[in-house]
Amino acid sequence: MSYTRKGQGRERKDSDGSSQKFVYDLENSCNSICTNREESLVAAVGRKLFKVLKIFPDQFELVANLRDLPHKQINLNYSSNDVQWNPKDDAQLATAPTNGCVVLWDLNKRSKSKTCHIFENIHQRAVNKLSYHPHEPNILLSGSQDCTMNCLDSRSQTRTAEYKGPDSVRDVKFSPHFAHENYFAAAYENGMVQIWDRRFGESALKQWSFHNGPAYCCDWHPEHEQWIMSAGRDKMVKVCDITQGRVKEVYTVHALFSVARVKWRPFHKFHITSCSHILDNVVAIWDVRRPYIPYCSFAEHSDDVTDFLWLNDNVLLSCSKDKKLIQQIISEAERPADRATPTGLSFKVDGALTHACGDYLIHRNKPSSLAGYGSSRHPMQFRKNEGDPYQQRFLFSRSSLSEYTESDLRENQFVTCAKLYKLDGMSLFELCDHNHKVASDLGLDDIAKSWLVLKLLYCANDSEYSGPGFLQLKSASKHLPNRQIATECHDDIVRDTMKVEPSISYESPRGFTEEENEENITGDVSAVLDFFEYDHQIIDPALSRNLPSSQDWGELPVEAVQLRRDIAQRPLSPEHDNCSAVSASQSAIDSTASMQPDVHHYSIPKSQWDFKFVVKNMLQFYAEMGDVQTSVSATLVLGDLGKKLVSDENIEHWFSSYIEMLNRYKLFSIASLVTKLCPLSTINQSNQQSTTFNVSCGFCNRCMDKGGWQCDRCGKIFSICSVCHCTVKGIFVWCNLCGHGGHLNHLQEWYETNSHCPAGCNHLCLLGSSAV
Repeated sequence: MSYTRKGQGRERKDSDGSSQKFVYDLENSCNSICTNREESLVAAVGRKLFKVLKIFPDQFELVANLRDLPHKQINLNYSSNDVQWNPKDDAQLATAPTNGCVVLWDLNKRSKSKTCHIFENIHQRAVNKLSYHPHEPNILLSGSQDCTMNCLDSRSQTRTAEYKGPDSVRDVKFSPHFAHENYFAAAYENGMVQIWDRRFGESALKQWSFHNGPAYCCDWHPEHEQWIMSAGRDKMVKVCDITQGRVKEVYTVHALFSVARVKWRPFHKFHITSCSHILDNVVAIWDVRRPYIPYCSFAEHSDDVTDFLWLNDNVLLSCSKDKKLIQQIISEAERPADRATPTGLSFKVDGALTHACGDYLIHRNKPSSLAGYGSSRHPMQFRKNEGDPYQQRFLFSRSSLSEYTESDLRENQFVTCAKLYKLDGMSLFELCDHNHKVASDLGLDDIAKSWLVLKLLYCANDSEYSGPGFLQLKSASKHLPNRQIATECHDDIVRDTMKVEPSISYESPRGFTEEENEENITGDVSAVLDFFEYDHQIIDPALSRNLPSSQDWGELPVEAVQLRRDIAQRPLSPEHDNCSAVSASQSAIDSTASMQPDVHHYSIPKSQWDFKFVVKNMLQFYAEMGDVQTSVSATLVLGDLGKKLVSDENIEHWFSSYIEMLNRYKLFSIASLVTKLCPLSTINQSNQQSTTFNVSCGFCNRCMDKGGWQCDRCGKIFSICSVCHCTVKGIFVWCNLCGHGGHLNHLQEWYETNSHCPAGCNHLCLLGSSAV
């Protein structure tokens, strides 16, 4: 005997006496465990394991090791996926080896080999699950990977019936109720669950498919014969009601990982137990009325849990890939709900926020009345029952649900921008200008200015465009008739904020006093050219407030403008500077220029600033703020220039998010356009994927995978025009309510003079309405 004591927890009295937690080392990985009728023996099987242990109040004791044989005698019959104990005979076991056989074992045999009988050649592939009939101990059911189930008789040692399933059988289970003693449930690889009557093997009585993926296990409720539970790879546990004509889903539990084993907890109507074969070493107990957090859990194993069973409602046995068999007590289980935050937050797509919180957190006292719980305003919330030391049940408490909604302006802005934005078909200047107007009309000032910035940066050198944001010499000279402004236009040079300090040279001409000069000149002026302030009022009106407006010097030629020189090269005599400026512009200025004050020279120094990183930061800023619409639209408008600024990973992420949002708002045409214009092939080729759909025959529901207009099963033609009664080989239009249709042109002619269905069903289905 080899066993390990791993700590001694608290003890409490139950129906079987004193129980405590202890651990046994199985020395090999275990796949399945099962107890006898008296729950005094437990059998553990695996690939290299087949042991029978006796259960004591404080330990396990080895009774038999059925693999303790010479190496030559051990074969695949000793490597099993499942084990089941006969419900009447404590000496008989049944195992499901990986070779497709079913082996019966007799522990009372005096020989070392306890093999009683082997059902050979009944399955072509491995047997996954076994189930004994609860009232007829000689009937054994097996489910295999070869999509078949066999009913075996241990007395005659023959196969009495065979059942064909739609896919590989992952679990089979006989009903424990007398009313359904001949019923058994089966879970399949394709996610379907079926109920069979073992007396009729042609077809299943009921079937349903509530899982998105394989269904790994199923179990009947021990007390309520109308409930059956199933679980699978989709991390869902479904509790279904089968009493009605149509199977109804009653409860759904959301597990953290795919569920491989599931069982009901004895004497607890709403408690289920589950475990996973991968990524999880926890045995979780759930209350189906609270589907998102376990009622309690056991995390004693260091590897994935493979199987478990209840000795009673408080004692659990579990085995794992860590080669340990552990008996655990419900009083020592962890309570995840005690560590959970009793509040909840949820955001809606339009920005609305919903907040749920227990009233005791708000008022810091228990509610005096529980009336009204379970409503939409006060949903049910579980709390601990202070009078129950083992927390077997929960009490209801009231909780408050608050919703904080924004106006519909944000949603309307997104949809309006998506519909009105221009992404191609025009020049870059026109696209930026149009999108700027759209954003301005919606009150999106920051986005509107961003579009203007793009227009300034990439279109400032285009002389054919004249609009807001472009500072031209002509307009500047009109505002400043007594100033000369010298600028140099560069294709790739635009300053974020340029402050130009004038170089002032002044000499009071003859005939003017200081008071008169102060009326004609404002003194030292510093003109700030900021392209974010883009309108024609960019120049301070104080410069020309007191100047005579009747004098218009016209547009000065560029070659007549002298650029400001460096301070080191500037002549000391202001008279010399004045004379050179006046003589250089003699051909453009009339003789009255000599009577005007001296000229202020404005010069924009040439800079090597590269604005591409500013555009890149702008696109990333909007994306990080959640406004992928602006980032994607600007990238598409810039074309190849925008693709060079952003990495392919960011482009793929932005476009995927924006397309998903467009689809949520049902803007499918715009989403298709954005997909088409995306510069990445991984995005723009998605329109060419999943473009086919299969149709089914309206008479026998067979899927028409091969195409055509005639069903392969029933031979009927299902696409017949209701007007001409001929096969429709082109566009087929039908009513979503009555299902009748036909050629598009025939139906158009029919509904010009009629309003009812041409098939004679008397349904009012007008062509062009939402029903057609």
